Amino acid sequence: MSLRTDSEPRPTSSSDDNHGGGARWQGVLAILADGARPDIMAELAAAGEMPALKRHFVDRGGFRTAVGVFPTVSGPAHLPLLTGMHPGQANLPGIRWAERPTGGRGRFLFRTRSYMALGRAWKLERDVPSQVTTLFHHLPGVADVNTWFVRGCPAQARFTRFSKAGAFLRSLATSDWYASDLQAEHAVKHAFDRGFPSAFAVFPAIDELGHRFGPSVDETREAYRRFDQCLGRVLDHLHRAGRLDKTLVMITSDHGQTATSTHLDVDDLVREVYPRTLSYPKLWKYLFSAEAAAMVSGNGLANVYVQGALGWGDLPDFDAPGSRAKELRDRLVAHPGIEHVIYRRAPGVFVVAGAAGRLVISAGGDEHDPELALDVEGQDPLGYQDVPRRMAKSDAARLTGHTRFPDAPAQLVDFYRARRAGDLLVCARSGFDLRSRFEYQPHRGSHGCLDREHMLVPAAVNAAWPTDTVKATDLFPTMLAALGAAPAPGRLGRALPLGMVPG
Repeated sequence: MSLRTDSEPRPTSSSDDNHGGGARWQGVLAILADGARPDIMAELAAAGEMPALKRHFVDRGGFRTAVGVFPTVSGPAHLPLLTGMHPGQANLPGIRWAERPTGGRGRFLFRTRSYMALGRAWKLERDVPSQVTTLFHHLPGVADVNTWFVRGCPAQARFTRFSKAGAFLRSLATSDWYASDLQAEHAVKHAFDRGFPSAFAVFPAIDELGHRFGPSVDETREAYRRFDQCLGRVLDHLHRAGRLDKTLVMITSDHGQTATSTHLDVDDLVREVYPRTLSYPKLWKYLFSAEAAAMVSGNGLANVYVQGALGWGDLPDFDAPGSRAKELRDRLVAHPGIEHVIYRRAPGVFVVAGAAGRLVISAGGDEHDPELALDVEGQDPLGYQDVPRRMAKSDAARLTGHTRFPDAPAQLVDFYRARRAGDLLVCARSGFDLRSRFEYQPHRGSHGCLDREHMLVPAAVNAAWPTDTVKATDLFPTMLAALGAAPAPGRLGRALPLGMVPG
């Protein structure tokens, strides 16, 4: 399966291309439909069940499947659309993470984080490096609607500053997640009525119902249909105000989901080797004496931190014969619920380990676009039999896009830019997740891993995409260029030209 959809961009003449002069677009509406899968969107649009998406995006050649970012979890994976940054650049390896103790007996006080709790915006402001800027910095008059990371957004532009938590609690109490999407719709329309030219908006219902019921069942598909109804009303609102043809509308998601039927607790598996393992929510246990910490994100991914042979001042060696680190690696990859584990063997060298072998990814040369070497020890756990063994990082998405793990070598290079990355990453096998307890609702859908159903996201614009492979990190620079804004430094993506399609 390729990364292209059945809806290919219309051919456009060079005079139609908007390369950043801002001749057409005067504002942007950037929508993140949390947890939306592009294949389900395309299927429902083709069946006439998402008419707004079909009319304004698919029929204009503006609907594509893009490669997302790893980790495929909410929060970190919001960053490409909002900042143009990969989560690794922002030092965010998950929705929960830890920092290795600098000394002593595993003291983790103030060294763990969960964004599934109060104070999310404050925590992200503190945790994300100061050089990471957002859409609020680069475009004038961008309103916040349910945004997780609000750096650069003035108070008067935060339209859901107080209603977001109330909408979440109401939806949680009533199991009516559509109410949260209606709240987002209302806030977007209110922001445009107040004269804001642009808005960044998160619609949460698809993700929440995907977790509750599974990603492709009727209840979740209804969330897609209702999202389309919200979208249609917002676009009609812009049309009545005479602003639709002047507003670039871009829709994406942070991740997809896979159906989950079996739950396991990865922290219990780690405790079989490291008895004093710290995990959420029982942080008080081993907070000052932990041998390991297991931090689960999206329910399908865990960042695991373990002390080395000489304690926390020593890095673990997962290849050392007879070591506890190797014992943990081998126990995990042998578990039927775990797809593979990932660790750093040396600077610039990353290992994806499965039950029958390992893929070693080495990055060297140019820092911005390094050359990647892929070497197999035993059987390749990613199944890259027809993938070249050498490639530029910028070519990885194209060369691996047909596989089950698209762009994985490049994603791991970027992920490990994060100092907070786990010593060992644990990826659940499809159908399993890594956290069976302490959830606020049943979990029948999970994400977080490198699996294509987690990694692929929609990329929809009310224009026409070029035929290039689109990555989530391309969306932010494309928005800036389309509105004539100066490029933001330090971004990994490209500004793609958008074809001008008559309304």
